[in-house]
Amino acid sequence: MLRAILRAVVGRFEKRYDYDVSYMRELIDIDPAAFLAFGKVQGLAGYRKAPLEALTAARLTATLAEDCGPCAQIVVRMAEEEGVPPAVLKAILTGDEAAMGADAALGWKFARASLARDMETADPLRDEIVRRWGKKALAAIALGIASSRVYPAVKYALGHGKACSKVQVRGEAVAPKAA
Repeated sequence: MLRAILRAVVGRFEKRYDYDVSYMRELIDIDPAAFLAFGKVQGLAGYRKAPLEALTAARLTATLAEDCGPCAQIVVRMAEEEGVPPAVLKAILTGDEAAMGADAALGWKFARASLARDMETADPLRDEIVRRWGKKALAAIALGIASSRVYPAVKYALGHGKACSKVQVRGEAVAPKAA
């Protein structure tokens, strides 16, 4: 019974975002408790106390570090739903810092430096985030980076990884630049 309910939930998610959830179905089939544990990552992703464009840039950058296909596409679709302008999403995907805007550029640079473990670059960016938006924003961006990496990691570990592909932003194909 629980498996059927969970499969229905992920089926609605699949239809809403046109996203292949076969790895989620496999996790449900393996053990519904494993899927429920995986679902707790959404709590990390749900902490949003940072400017939307900065948070989106950090999340998308972290996702691109793990996957440049369907996982990146779903981050874009969700950001579109939340109202992130297409030009900002395209700029993040292509690494066009000048076109991102100040908030997205700060989130993007910080995520890249953090993922590269480049503390010489990340430290002043972290200070800037705290200065502009406070420590809650820093926490939101940190959790956004971490949670964005979990989904592709689980997908690939279960054998459902896909090759890189262009990402659609409001119907326009954009080739992502590797993070």
